[in-house]
Amino acid sequence: MIVLGIDPGQSGAIAWVDSAGVLLRVEDMPVFEVLRNGKPRRELNVHGLASLLSDFAADVCFMEQVNGMEGDSPSSAFTFGRIAGGAEAVLKLSVPRFEFVSPATWKRAMGLIGAAKDQSRAKATHRWADFAKAFSRKSDDGRAESALLAEYGRQLLHKEGIFG
Repeated sequence: MIVLGIDPGQSGAIAWVDSAGVLLRVEDMPVFEVLRNGKPRRELNVHGLASLLSDFAADVCFMEQVNGMEGDSPSSAFTFGRIAGGAEAVLKLSVPRFEFVSPATWKRAMGLIGAAKDQSRAKATHRWADFAKAFSRKSDDGRAESALLAEYGRQLLHKEGIFG
């Protein structure tokens, strides 16, 4: 069984973990830049996401339940919502089981305190040393969080007896 973890958003990522907790793959959220009102905006590449999911199928997906951030401009919040909503639609069409998980729930279960992105990167690097390069930059926090979210989902499924 393959578990997918999704950290949505324009700097989010997707990670695949198998039933033994082996990180199989991690990818940045596929986005592209468009001009809106003369300003560059990032949008979800839905075809790119669908292609990733068809190339490397998953049985279950755990996606972080996100909300707009206080202090975001309306256009930033709208862009974030469009990306997260587009990803949700593609995932629900592609993966047999889909669940939202609040950041507080999965981070607490994975031993993360607060929203420290460096902590997520360090934990993912320690857990999957073979993928350390994928988590090395400060901007790789989405990769780390998607991998840890997939691992959270795997552990949850194990408790439910899905893996025996």
